[in-house]
Amino acid sequence: MKKRLLILAGGMASRMKKAMSDGASDLDPNLVAQANSVTKGMIQVGKNGKTLIDYQLYNAHLAGIEEVMLLLHPTDTVSQEYCESLMAKDACWGMKIVFARQQIAADREKPAGTADAVYQALMQHADWQTGRVIVCNSDNLYSVNALKTLWNSEEPNALISYHRDSLLYPAERISAFALIRTDEQGYLLEIIEKPTAEQASELMAKIGRLGVSMNVFVFEASAFLPYLAKTPFHAVRNEKELPTSVVMFGEGEGRGFYAIPLAENVPDLTSKEDIMVMQQYLEETYGDF
Repeated sequence: MKKRLLILAGGMASRMKKAMSDGASDLDPNLVAQANSVTKGMIQVGKNGKTLIDYQLYNAHLAGIEEVMLLLHPTDTVSQEYCESLMAKDACWGMKIVFARQQIAADREKPAGTADAVYQALMQHADWQTGRVIVCNSDNLYSVNALKTLWNSEEPNALISYHRDSLLYPAERISAFALIRTDEQGYLLEIIEKPTAEQASELMAKIGRLGVSMNVFVFEASAFLPYLAKTPFHAVRNEKELPTSVVMFGEGEGRGFYAIPLAENVPDLTSKEDIMVMQQYLEETYGDF
């Protein structure tokens, strides 16, 4: 079975395109221009013009990934050409990169959400419709350890449950991260989006830790596809969301994704304020890569 990673890079990045706060006023104007024009994974946050996707691919390589699929917005004219140039220069450590586009229905202005993104990606590549696949966001830098841990899980379907206390974000931001509720054996029951303080306290009292979903999963494609296909639109956000599909899988199959505890940070690019934080992390962690 080939080790495969699907990176979701088809969103509109609306929060990244918002005006900067005072905290980002020292940001390089070239990076500001990139943040306003390209997908977040293509922002050159690293040394020598390296993009976030370069680091994601590097971590994937170190984790033993053999094939990567990039799910892109239909109007993205940068990411595919960039990655194809990496392959042409043999700069992908032997990994194969393929591409899919998240087509947008005529009655919508924006993509239909992360569940729709995964479904469209798999449906555009028949050979990805069987076997296990790791899926993650393009605006987070997941560690080699996290990718290896997911792939090596004895459970075919799993997600990382990050210790909330290990995430290095402002407290008000962390408090809004989705919390994971499991059964006594560690299988997912619910992903609680934007939890209240009361919900967090109840989980802490029951489980003894707060596990956060940072949207990195592994699944058996043939088993998961039917749930992606029937994921409904969220009543408020009007998108088909991957966490909904994951919870539906557990309800339908009688056993949810297994939640793997992990205590480490996940660097993130959500807004312009995150760019300098990411730059510092990359320099400290990867040096001159």
